[in-house]
Amino acid sequence: MKNINKFLSLAFVAVLASATFTSCEDEDKARVIELGNGGFVKFVTAPVFEAGADPATASFDSAVEDPNETAALYEITVRGDFAGATLDTLAFRSTTTFPFDIGFTASDMASLFGVDASTFAEDDSFEFFGKVTTVDGVVYDGSTSAFISPTPTDPEADGYLDPSDPDFVPEPGQWNMQNSDGVLVGVPGLLAAYNWEVTFEDPAE
Repeated sequence: MKNINKFLSLAFVAVLASATFTSCEDEDKARVIELGNGGFVKFVTAPVFEAGADPATASFDSAVEDPNETAALYEITVRGDFAGATLDTLAFRSTTTFPFDIGFTASDMASLFGVDASTFAEDDSFEFFGKVTTVDGVVYDGSTSAFISPTPTDPEADGYLDPSDPDFVPEPGQWNMQNSDGVLVGVPGLLAAYNWEVTFEDPAE
C-alpha cells in the first residue's frame, strides 16, 4: 500500500511539474510586448500654412502641444526658400514647456536669416523641422523622417524605384518609412508638428 501511495505521489508531482512547465511555455509564447507613448508633439489646432501673399503683412499663427507629456525638449529648425537664401538649416526655436507658440512674421524671419524683410516676395517659403527628445532620451527627428511629395507607384511609370531593390535610395518625392508629415488630412487630432512648410501666399486662393 505504501508503494502504491508513493507511486501515486510521484505521478502527481510529475503531472504537476508538466502542467507548470507547459503553462510557463504557453505564457512565454503568448507574451505581449508592452507599448508606451512616444515623443509626439502636435499642432494645437490645424494651422493655415499660407501666411499671406504680401510679406510685409504676412504672419503665421500657431502653437504646439505635447499630448503624451513625454517631451523633455522640442527643437525647431528652418530652411528658407527665397532669393539669396542660405542652404543651411537654422535653429528657429526650442522649448521644454507646452503649449508653445511657433508663430512668426516676415520680420522675424528676416532677423533669423540676417536679411532685410524687403528681400521676401510672394511664393517664398520656409520649411520647418521639429525634433523631440523624450524624458527617456529617445529622439524623434522630423528632418530625417518627413514626407516630401508623392512619386509614381506604378512599376511601369517613368521614375519608379522599387523599394525592395537592394540599391534603392530614397530621393525627393519618396516616403522614408518614418514619422508622419505635418497634418494627416482626414485623421482628426493627428496634427504632427515634425515637418511643415509655410508660404507667403493668399490662403483664399
